[in-house]
Amino acid sequence: MSQEFKTWDQYSAEAKQKPFQLPVSAEETIVIEAPTGASLLQWARAYRQGDMEAMLITLCGEQWQRVEQLLAEAGMKALENLITDMMLHFELAEAVVLIGPGGGKVTERDPRKIRLMLKQGYTTQGEAPSRI
Repeated sequence: MSQEFKTWDQYSAEAKQKPFQLPVSAEETIVIEAPTGASLLQWARAYRQGDMEAMLITLCGEQWQRVEQLLAEAGMKALENLITDMMLHFELAEAVVLIGPGGGKVTERDPRKIRLMLKQGYTTQGEAPSRI
């Protein structure tokens, strides 16, 4: 049995993603291209370190200066929500399996929804039951 290997062009074609679009006004939309493999490595390092600025610089690339200007004028939740939306768009957010109070399972990637579900009594799969 011979093994078939993909060509680099096949890997590259499979990796294509639509850019993230951030409408700023009727006249301006910031277009952020999907991260490259090299920038993904930098992003992962920033993610592990919890460095939100480095995460955004890496994801935004050439658009970082304009995004930084917008963030300077916005409340802090804008930063958190923008990073989250970009992570979801580029499929960078990890899936979390949650167990509902009634025992049902749901898989979610959006950390905002995960936090809400945890407040509603869901637990993450593998979490030890509380003794309280």
